[in-house]
Amino acid sequence: MFDDMVNLFNLGAFSDEEKELLRTDFTYKKQMSRLLKEARQAAKRDTCYFCGKSVTSFCNSHSVPRFCLENIATNGDVLTLNTVVDNPLMDTENGVNKAGTFHLICNDCDSKIFSDYENPDNYSNQPTPKMIAQMALKNSLKSISKRFFEIELFNISAKKTDAARMFSDAKNAANEMDLKEYVDSYKKAKKALEKGSSIDYYVCYYEKLNYVVPIALQCSLALAVDFNGNIINNIYNPSPEYRIQNIHISILPLKSETVIVMFIEDGDKRYRQFYKQFNKLTLDDKLAALTLIMFMYSEDMYFSKSIENEVRESKALCEAGKTGQDIISFTPFFDPLEILRESHSLDKRHEIPNLLSEKYKLS
Repeated sequence: MFDDMVNLFNLGAFSDEEKELLRTDFTYKKQMSRLLKEARQAAKRDTCYFCGKSVTSFCNSHSVPRFCLENIATNGDVLTLNTVVDNPLMDTENGVNKAGTFHLICNDCDSKIFSDYENPDNYSNQPTPKMIAQMALKNSLKSISKRFFEIELFNISAKKTDAARMFSDAKNAANEMDLKEYVDSYKKAKKALEKGSSIDYYVCYYEKLNYVVPIALQCSLALAVDFNGNIINNIYNPSPEYRIQNIHISILPLKSETVIVMFIEDGDKRYRQFYKQFNKLTLDDKLAALTLIMFMYSEDMYFSKSIENEVRESKALCEAGKTGQDIISFTPFFDPLEILRESHSLDKRHEIPNLLSEKYKLS
């Protein structure tokens, strides 16, 4: 069971035979459900992460604004990345009420601190500095919530066997470093929101499409390489002094348009060449690159059933969805950075259906 719990975070780890076994092994599913429930309970706080007040019921916060999910949903449902990953432990379909949710702040805070960017009427022009800060704050909170859960999950698994303890200790050492960086980003976003400053973030791309795309996304992610194969984030650097730099990407389908925003924290210079290269591309090429990046890096994307066949039938998209970032070089004869360049090459955008193009529009 421990090995399969590990595979929960290695989305492409199951063989076809293992997937079929897990789908039919109800005893295993019950054990996994119990384990996940225990971890969620252990990760639950008793105070709102934003205001610090004691609460018993947390807001059902969405990583992607709910109105965006509703604009692409079919009968209230959206599809997840697991459509291509096919991990039997994860959902392929979510109702809008459950898609990308986390429980870390109170209802009062959620209704106030995200009110600008979660109002579809505020997208007639480019998002304001306040809206950008709210996006960054939401991304940080979602990442913090996920790390709280993973830390508790591996703490529980560490009690099972010696092998489980060794793996869990190593995994949680990385999780704790990640958590510290997410907390730092959260504090920066909170400060930026309070002072309404635009100097804390740099919007490196903004686009408004005159049609509705079938995909909704809001997240921060750590790009590994740029368009020329240069390393942006060396995920193999073990130094606690080495900070992973994230880029924020929002793809927000409105009623008749789509807003795309990409921004970084001010001072994150490793992305400079990337966004310069990106902005030189044609619009279609930019949209293809964003499609690949979503599938390759993010679990926080949701898409319409209208493109289910295109997604499932694209071998390149399926491979991108299973790429992940937990790449390990098992032999000293291979350079792990070369493996990283190959696995995360943005040239692969030419091999996938461009799902953000007008061809796949909803309206």
